This record gives sequence, C-alpha cells and structure tokens, in this order.
Amino acid sequence: MGAIKLGQTPGRVRNLLGVSRIYYKPSLGKFVIRKPGVIRRSTKVLERNKKVRASPPATKCKGLPWDQFVACLAKEMPR
Repeated sequence: MGAIKLGQTPGRVRNLLGVSRIYYKPSLGKFVIRKPGVIRRSTKVLERNKKVRASPPATKCKGLPWDQFVACLAKEMPR
C-alpha cells in the first residue's frame, strides 16, 4: 500500500471508459457520477488511518459470525 497523505488519492471506482461510475440514486431522483479517489482533508483522519493500517482490527475479528464481528470491531477500533 502507498503512503497515507492529505489531498486526492487514487480510488478503485471504474466503469465509464475506465474513469467513473454512473448510477441512478433514487433519494435524489437523478443519475449521479461517482469519480474515483478519496479526498482527505483532516490530519486527525490521517492519524486514525495510520493506526488502523499499523494494527488492522478486522484481522483480529476474522471468522466470527456477523454480530460478533461487528462487536469485535467496535471493541478494537478505539485502540
């Protein structure tokens, strides 16, 4: 994985000519275009992402039934 940084980072959304995804959103009543990428604007988000990358909580909860998995994630995330 690449470095976590502020600003625009690449994403995985691909569909329309390999760039964006077009889909109908009923709550808006119109089609929307989803562009790839994530925009990180906060240093707090970067710090949280670094903690999660260093010690992924999902690997500790792997193989549990869904209810227990969600409870395990809730317990592991604050650390």
